[in-house]
Amino acid sequence: MNTLRILFFLVTLISLQSSCKSSKAASVDKKPSGETALTEKEQLDFEYLFFDAVKEKLLGNFSVAETKFQQALRINPRAAAAHFELSQVYLQAGKPDLAEMSGKNAVRFDDTNKWYKLALADIYARNNKYNEVIPLMESLHKKEPNNEEYLFGLGAALVHVEKYDDAAKIYDKIEALAGINEEVILQKKNLYMRLGKTDKAIAEIKRLMAAFPEEVGYRGFLAEIYDATKQPEKALEEYNEILRVDPDNPNVRFSLAEFYRQQGDKEKSYQELKKAFANPESSLELKIQVLSSYFEITVQYPDLKYQAMELCRELILAHPEDPQAHAVFGDFLLREDKLAEAREQYMLVLAADKGRYNVWNQILLIDSELKNYQSMFDLSKEAIELFPYQPTLFLYNGISAMQLKQYDKAVESLKGGADVTIGNSALSSQFYASLGDSYNYMSKYNESNDAYEKALKFDAANTYVLNNYAYYLSLRKENLNRAKELAEKCNELQPGNGSFQDTYAWVLFVMGDYENAALWIDKAIENGGIRSGTIMEHKGDILIRQGKTNDALDFWNRAKELGGTTDKIDQKINQKKYIE
Repeated sequence: MNTLRILFFLVTLISLQSSCKSSKAASVDKKPSGETALTEKEQLDFEYLFFDAVKEKLLGNFSVAETKFQQALRINPRAAAAHFELSQVYLQAGKPDLAEMSGKNAVRFDDTNKWYKLALADIYARNNKYNEVIPLMESLHKKEPNNEEYLFGLGAALVHVEKYDDAAKIYDKIEALAGINEEVILQKKNLYMRLGKTDKAIAEIKRLMAAFPEEVGYRGFLAEIYDATKQPEKALEEYNEILRVDPDNPNVRFSLAEFYRQQGDKEKSYQELKKAFANPESSLELKIQVLSSYFEITVQYPDLKYQAMELCRELILAHPEDPQAHAVFGDFLLREDKLAEAREQYMLVLAADKGRYNVWNQILLIDSELKNYQSMFDLSKEAIELFPYQPTLFLYNGISAMQLKQYDKAVESLKGGADVTIGNSALSSQFYASLGDSYNYMSKYNESNDAYEKALKFDAANTYVLNNYAYYLSLRKENLNRAKELAEKCNELQPGNGSFQDTYAWVLFVMGDYENAALWIDKAIENGGIRSGTIMEHKGDILIRQGKTNDALDFWNRAKELGGTTDKIDQKINQKKYIE
């Protein structure tokens, strides 16, 4: 298939030239039988529409080009060049069936144009109609029997339809034209293996080895055949011969690792992998693929994690300057919650390549988890300069500024992030939620309320907003009916959350509904509030309003021991009354 694609790529390079030449032929084409030839005006109209369509196609205006080609074809339905160009436009528009129809018409009206045939063969291949590719490639080969590329295309198509014997004969023809060739030999080897003709497959590899005796790696293909045909002793013999001649061969260790894995010797397989990873000359891409498989299988088999970590360390030692190696190691460390170590690896990635947005994101996530707010603020600011349209960077910057109590900077970043967030309601809600918090800390209560209302417009089920908005309104004793409505909805959406139940209890307390406040604060205590100084203090506040002084003092004292209370807790205890 690769050979077909190389051939078909040429079509795009000459399409305009071919179209222009063919348009002249099209201009003298007669209309279908029974119709008169084009008039001079029709010919001029056709040429105007055709070349205008070609221009639009080259500019990337495929929809306009499609319309103009169709208009041109209504004037001259036999114009092969217009059918060809329209088929390419249909391909760009993701309309493979229409592309096939137009491509067939191009060949129908001009079966001498090889580019039209190649283009149609490409369309057939895209539509998985390889049986249709074969006669096209055969016709091209018949006209140019010494063109190897046509034979490669024909061979690839025959392989796709599983005509392996016929494909092998085609590769024999290529070899007769070009001489012994690694690609051809390997294709024939694969075909003979599919046909169960192991002896012929072995003979082909031995021919390749004889032609290029210095390429000791070809023995690896021979070993693979022996391995696939249950001849492990012969396979191991070939691998050992490679190591004898070339002990530092960069890839044979991977082959041996796979060999031992299939033999069930997991320890030897792993040891060969370690040797492969330790070799700086072996394929980094292959090492990354191996670690990717480890990343998946260690979820099911956690006992293999130590192997993955060891291979990561070998990878870093072999490729200390490669950012990809550090990124993979960072991913494994992050999964194991080794946040500081993962961060170190990711920082090494950025030292080599600052253009990796995902790595910036991982570092900022780690800083957030570790509460490294100054680092989170500084790095997110730098990342925003590199990726000014990534909204999450603004969110990291805004949240870290809030934690650093730099509320003006938080508002600036959060507003900027909200402006560049498009089509993501949940993220927009998050930005306005954080803006609501920032404005509240700045005592800009009207702006805070407006931000929370916007957050709820984007996501009416945002429990974080519902809870915070309700709580801050109750603290200010402002719009308590709205606060109650918000707290109720929050608890409906997420029942059993002690923090949300506490907020609802506090709203009811501020409204003077002590009986219901007591019911809800007890629910909060049952759902973890017994470990919260804030909730236990609220319980005491409700009890004192109910005239239960001794019980209130007990809860206030317990709240003080837990910590996290208001600065009025000592006054409440000493004066045995609620202090605003």
